[in-house]
Amino acid sequence: MFFKKSLTFAALAAANFVAAQSSGIAILADYTYPDSITCGLSTCPISGEWIGVNQTFFNTHGCGTVLTLTTEDGSRTTTAPVCDICDDCPITYFKVPPVVQGELGGGVSVPLTVNWHT
Repeated sequence: MFFKKSLTFAALAAANFVAAQSSGIAILADYTYPDSITCGLSTCPISGEWIGVNQTFFNTHGCGTVLTLTTEDGSRTTTAPVCDICDDCPITYFKVPPVVQGELGGGVSVPLTVNWHT
């Protein structure tokens, strides 16, 4: 009986974990390094990498939520935390520093469409 209850608990925990993940498609826009970011330059970025998102996305995911970004063809992947609010971005756009664009094979001023997930 104990074993059966343990399996039920484990299955429910796994279902909640999967349900908590989110995903979508976004276009990455070039983002020059600002003097400050919403979550703080000294605490949020990982190796100079971060993502700026619109206010609605930020309200849902918050500071430090790490997103995995993958090119549409699946050939390149990187991770970066949500660290800033992009006031002029629709929900399907993320602003990222050039290093993130470069890791995904994009270039400055060349919009890159990616799949993302938490």
